[in-house]
Parts: sequence; structure tokens; C-alpha cells
Amino acid sequence: MKIIDSHFHVYKSEQAGLMAQGGKSQIGFSGTVEEAAKILDCNPIDRIIALAVIPISLMRKAAMEKWPEDITSSKKRVLAEELEEKMQQRLSGYNDWLCRKALKDPRMEPAIAADPTINGEYMAKELLSKLKTYKIKVIKIHPAASSLSPAYEGYQPIFDLAQEKNLTVISHGGLMVDDPEGKYCSPENFRKVLDKFPNLKLVAAHLAYPNVKGLCDLAGKYKNLFTDISFVLKNSQLTDDEFCDIIKSFGPDRVVFGSDFPWCDPKEDMDRLLRLKLNEKELEMVAWQNAMRIFGLD
Repeated sequence: MKIIDSHFHVYKSEQAGLMAQGGKSQIGFSGTVEEAAKILDCNPIDRIIALAVIPISLMRKAAMEKWPEDITSSKKRVLAEELEEKMQQRLSGYNDWLCRKALKDPRMEPAIAADPTINGEYMAKELLSKLKTYKIKVIKIHPAASSLSPAYEGYQPIFDLAQEKNLTVISHGGLMVDDPEGKYCSPENFRKVLDKFPNLKLVAAHLAYPNVKGLCDLAGKYKNLFTDISFVLKNSQLTDDEFCDIIKSFGPDRVVFGSDFPWCDPKEDMDRLLRLKLNEKELEMVAWQNAMRIFGLD
């Protein structure tokens, strides 16, 4: 069975991967490209959508907390301008690094990072640059990491460009450590995006867990909404039968497999996918066919 892992994080270093996991490995992986290559070498996973996520808001906040309390307003403006330029460079540098790695390994399809707190004009130029230079097809956003909704106005230039250029946007969906109810990336907030951008190809990841029913209801109204089953294959209480029912309810032609490496083991998640009582056609759609179509893979 051909497999495409559509939700696979990679980091520039072991330290960066461990920091993203809260300071230590959750299940033994650090999330480096070298680890990713070994997993692809040893498992029947044909390709991965390699996600770039960089916590710009947290990095900006950490830098600002180091500023002296008694600085003048003029000095503060200078520091703020310098900091924004640095954040832009870090985002662009990370995206360049990921795209260059993907050029060396055709099994990797880069999903570059976009951030709504970066200047909108700069963000649009960054996306256009990567589209021109690397022919990128996928953009990754993580609204909850910035304590924002995907309907936040800062996403406007990102969604505008993605819709115009037929790029697919993967958004974090549902809960995270600081948002256990998944309020930021709830189905209601995705509805606001889909109403405004009717031709945007949007993947709301992780079934927007725990708001799965709400996302399935949304899928019935918006045919440009997709989802993946990453993270929840291992870290939810959903049974195999419930997974099958959810996939059929959402639409087996709009659900893609993903593991959420390095938080989850792709091999374990792949094995569980293959155990689900989907018919052969449904299984092939979820395992790889949908990903080829949704992400425009060759």
C-alpha cells in the first residue's frame, strides 16, 4: 500500500526539535531531517509533507522581555524595528532551509511557514519568492501558537495569495497544550475563513479534535475544506469504528493520513490506519490518493 504522510514536522537541529516538544522528546524523536530520512528508508512511506513551523510570536515576546525597563520611547521604536526585521529574516531563512532540503530529497514536499503577525506586504513577498524559486505548493499556519483565530485579519494576505495561486493551506486544528478545548482553531473560526475565501483549499488538521462533530458538519457545507488524522490516531480516545465513521461522514475523498512526527511514530500510525475497516477504495484515498490531489503532487 502506497503511503503519503501529510503532517510531518522537521527541524533544523535536534535542539530546535526538542524545544518544539517542550524541552524534551515525547516519544524518542527529535524531529531532524536525518531522522525523517531514516524513517522513509525503513518504512513504506513514499512521501511526506514536511511542515515548517516557527513560533514568531513567542520569539518576539521573549526578545522584548529582555529590553531594559527604562528605555526611551524612541529607543523602543528602534529596537522594535530591528526585532521585526530579525523575525522576518528568521522566517524566510527557515523556509529557505526547508525548501533546499526538499530539493535534495524528492520524498519531501515542503510546506513553508506563514505568520499573521509578520508585516502583510513582507509576508506576501516571501510567499511569492518561494513560489517562484522553489515552486512551493503548500503553506503551513499555526494560529493557536500565536493565540489567534485563523479568521484573524493578519491572515488575509496569506489566504488571498494562496487562493489566487491555488496553493493549499494546512492549519493547526483543535486543541493544544495552552488551549485544551481547541477554541482558537475551532470549526466556527474555520467557517469564517471559508465564507470569505470560497476557493481556498484549507486543511484543518487533527480533525479539529475535540471538535470533531463540528468539523464534520462544516465539511458538508464547504467542499474546499479538508482534514487529516494526524496526532489523533494515537492521542485521542477515538476507537477504530469511530474513526471509520468520522472518515465516511467527513468524506473519504477529503481526509488525508498524517502522523504529526515527532510527536507520533509514523510507523505506529500507519499500522493503525491499515487496521481500520475501510474498504479498499477508501483506504487508498486516505493513504495517498487524496494527498496527491489536494497538495498538487506530481
